Amino acid sequence: MDRLVTSLVGGLSLGGTLSLVALGLVLAFRSTHTFNFAHGEFMLIPAFLVARWQTDQASPLWVAVLAGLLVVAVIGVVFFRLVLKRLVGAPVFISVIATLGLSSILQGLVAIFFGFNQYSIRVPLLPDGVIELAGARISRASIVLLVFSLLLAFAVAAGLKFTHVGTMIRAAGQNPLLASQGGIRVTRLYTVSWAIAAVLAGVAGITYGIQNVVSPSLSNVALIAFPAMLLGGLDSIAGAIVGGIGVGVLQGFVTTYAGGQLTDVITYLALLVVLLFLPHGILGMRQVTRL
Repeated sequence: MDRLVTSLVGGLSLGGTLSLVALGLVLAFRSTHTFNFAHGEFMLIPAFLVARWQTDQASPLWVAVLAGLLVVAVIGVVFFRLVLKRLVGAPVFISVIATLGLSSILQGLVAIFFGFNQYSIRVPLLPDGVIELAGARISRASIVLLVFSLLLAFAVAAGLKFTHVGTMIRAAGQNPLLASQGGIRVTRLYTVSWAIAAVLAGVAGITYGIQNVVSPSLSNVALIAFPAMLLGGLDSIAGAIVGGIGVGVLQGFVTTYAGGQLTDVITYLALLVVLLFLPHGILGMRQVTRL
């Protein structure tokens, strides 16, 4: 029973992080129909900045967090305005290659400024100790971060679903021509979408770094979010959360009962099985093509 609870809590913790990352990926995809392969670096840069800031400075933690999220938001906005905006009308693979180029540039900058060292992020406000649940010993801090990640993911999804700005973002992503004719400033909303996507990735990177260590391999977590995004649906905000939690819980159980070396194998097998029956994902929009 204790292994079951440990697997579930660990999977939900990873699922909360993946939900935030997948939400950002969906926002970027809806705005520019681009798979952002630099999303892992969007996670990595704020985590490194916060960890390094804690090591070198005496400033409060919240200053470091805000600075890190601001930096990555600016990177997302500048990349969209200077690169992706100019690629409108170009083949889709061109924008994907552009994100791969951005990923390589950011990886190089991280190596220059931070090296290949490992850092840890300390949050004084997090509770110490563990709680026992059905025989399993669970860290209190991990429970708090799990709740925080899931609440933030649901809050962002609710905001995009029920607020006026969220409605405009969804309209601009679904039909930009019709949205612009209706008075919506599509380019501005796309810029906001990329900023929010970058910030969500940054928050996910920081929360993941608190529970683990901050190292260049942290960016690989974003690769797990791609199956979560596909599983939930490429264009589905709610699907990003469902896919993130689903993949996180699946990997938690696989790691416990089958070994960590099989997590990616079983994750992608499960994804293929789902896509065979639901090609648009669990909650993705069905499109009718007239032949």
